[in-house]
Amino acid sequence: MKRFSFRLERLLEIRKDREEEAKIELAKASGAYQLEVNKKINMQDTLRNLRTELSRREHLSIEELKEYDKLSQDTDLAFIVLDREIDAKRKVMEQKLAVYTKLKQERRAVEILKEKAWEKYQIEEKRQEQQVLDEIGQNIHRKNKGDRENSDNQNEGSSEI
Repeated sequence: MKRFSFRLERLLEIRKDREEEAKIELAKASGAYQLEVNKKINMQDTLRNLRTELSRREHLSIEELKEYDKLSQDTDLAFIVLDREIDAKRKVMEQKLAVYTKLKQERRAVEILKEKAWEKYQIEEKRQEQQVLDEIGQNIHRKNKGDRENSDNQNEGSSEI
């Protein structure tokens, strides 16, 4: 009986490798996106803490108010820039996800073909095994039948004597 061989095994290996590379690229893009989101969250927390601190103080000088106003404007501008950066990173991440999903589907399609080929191989192996067992059974039956006939012929020959 021959061993199982899938003729598209090399294609399956190539697709697995490409999928793994796409998965790594997706992880990198996701990490870059999350880094930008975390930057924004940290900026928001810092701004919130600063506002809380300023609201607790009763007397603020004109210089402090000007400084706070400038910081507020700079922060608003930084949020705009950061939002653009987050959008760009999100789009890259979505593209990488689409590529990964497509490659995963392509690999899965070949795996399904392999599973079907394996099932077909097992059915054929069982059929061949059953055929061999049937032949053995027939041979044993013929031998037993032949032994009985010989035995019957010998018994007839000895009773005539």
